[in-house]
Amino acid sequence: MKLLSLARDLKRRKARERQRLFVAEGVRTVEALLDSTLTVRGALVARESRDDARTARLVQRCEGRRIPVEFVNETEFASAADTDAPQGVLALATIPRTAPEGLPAAGTVLVLDAVQDPGNVGTIIRSAAALGASVTIALPGTVDLWNAKVVRSAMGALFTHCVISLTWEETVGWLDRRNIPLWVADTHGEPLQVAVRTRPANVALVLANEGAGVSPRVAAAAARSVAIPMTAGSESLNVAVAAGILLYMLETGAP
Repeated sequence: MKLLSLARDLKRRKARERQRLFVAEGVRTVEALLDSTLTVRGALVARESRDDARTARLVQRCEGRRIPVEFVNETEFASAADTDAPQGVLALATIPRTAPEGLPAAGTVLVLDAVQDPGNVGTIIRSAAALGASVTIALPGTVDLWNAKVVRSAMGALFTHCVISLTWEETVGWLDRRNIPLWVADTHGEPLQVAVRTRPANVALVLANEGAGVSPRVAAAAARSVAIPMTAGSESLNVAVAAGILLYMLETGAP
C-alpha cells in the first residue's frame, strides 16, 4: 500500500489497531519521532513544502536511514493530514507493543478513566513524562492514545513515555500483583498535601472524565480519594491542568 493511502487509512482507530501504525504530523512532531527509538515506516511530504529548511533536513534524515519518503501534491497531502493548516510533512511509525507484565511499576502510575478529549490526553501524557510518572494506563472509554491529535498534543512525550490501553480487569490485576494502591482524584477527596505525607513508594492515581467523573467500579476500588485545594466557589479544574498539579505534588510532596 502506498504511504498516501496508508496515511489516509490510519485516520481510523480500527485501521491503527489493525496495522499497529500511527501518524505523527507536523515538523516538530516528526523531528521528535526521528529522535526516538520507535520504528518509522515512512514519511509523506507535500512537494510545496520540500524547500522549507527544516522539512528538507527531515527528508535528508529519512533518506540517510533508508526510510521511504513519498512526495505528493498539496491536495493529496491535505487528504491524509489531520490539521486544518498542514505543515506539509507527516510520518508513519509502529505503535510499540507493551505487555502488562513488562510495565515499569515504580513511583507514580497514572490511570485515565474515560478521558475523551484528545488534546487533554496528549497534554496529560506530556506532563506525566515531564513530572516523572512511570506509566500511563488508558481505561476503556479513553480516547485512542495514538489518535493524531493526542500525538501532536503530547509534543514528542508519547514517543518516550510508557503508555498502554488496558481493560479495568487487567489494570486491577496488574496493580494487585504489585501491591500498588489506587488513589482517585475527586473534588470531594481529602487535600492531596495531607495525603502525600503518608504516600507509599508506589501509587496509582486515577484521573477521570470531567463531566461524568470517576466510574463507580473505579471509585469502589480506590484506597483513597484526593483533591487539589481550591478557593471557595471553584468547582473543578480542566483535567489536564489538574493532572499537572497532582503529579507535581505527588512527586515532590509540595504543599
